[in-house]
Amino acid sequence: MIMKNRIKGGRTVQRERRIYHGDYLDVHVFPVFRQAGKRRKRARVSSDIQKKLNQKYRENRLTFLIHQNFTYEDLEIGLGFDDEHLPDTYEGVQRAVRNYIRRIKRYRQKLSLSELKYIYVIERGKINGRWHVHMILSGGVDRDTLETMWGQGYAHTYRLEFDDEGLKGLAKYKIKEPETELEIIDKKVRRWAASKNLNPPKIPNDRDGFISKQTAKDIREGNVTEREIERLYPGHTVTMVEPLFNNINAGEYLTIRLRRTKTSRTTKEVFKSVKRKE
Repeated sequence: MIMKNRIKGGRTVQRERRIYHGDYLDVHVFPVFRQAGKRRKRARVSSDIQKKLNQKYRENRLTFLIHQNFTYEDLEIGLGFDDEHLPDTYEGVQRAVRNYIRRIKRYRQKLSLSELKYIYVIERGKINGRWHVHMILSGGVDRDTLETMWGQGYAHTYRLEFDDEGLKGLAKYKIKEPETELEIIDKKVRRWAASKNLNPPKIPNDRDGFISKQTAKDIREGNVTEREIERLYPGHTVTMVEPLFNNINAGEYLTIRLRRTKTSRTTKEVFKSVKRKE
């Protein structure tokens, strides 16, 4: 049975944060220390755990934007440079991409299409250090036309494909940490950029005590089924559960991804029944 925390002074409560992005819902559960009066020192998070959490945040931030703004009707395009057009600098790549975006916008205006939405990431090859670009953009323009409009080298276009975890794998690839010196780009620059007309994910107010620390532990240890988790989020199906235990502060952390279902596998009556039992 899924239990809720009882919040008392000087105790740790599990906080639940929901992020709705397109057809997907991410649930993050993490500990928050509550104490009346004097505050205790915050427990230090180990560098390995902090690095993992920071990377997850970067991955998810891009994933949320993709899911909230793009569908299977939109496109991904990979762009590369031939020797004649290969820029020497990151700024040169940016300039080429921005000019390309302007050409697409003008073309869409001629066709009376909606305003262009896009996200692009600039990378360097791990073997030869050559610049290349990955872009996600609005559909509606013929793929051959988009590839021809690039005019700087190769261009390959694909339809976006969504699975139970959406495009997370694609987002993770786009912001992966450099593995070789040739891949490294100045840390002062952000490797990805997006159009200003993207809609942010929907994040309602956090809920404290909705899922207890014991339940988070039970989920980590495999003692709670996906079916039981889905009862708390009607209309959604669990696609991924990532638990994390922090040895430094004995904290239980959870990331759960769910996908919206056309026909809910649980009803409001079942949900209310589970809550009454608690």
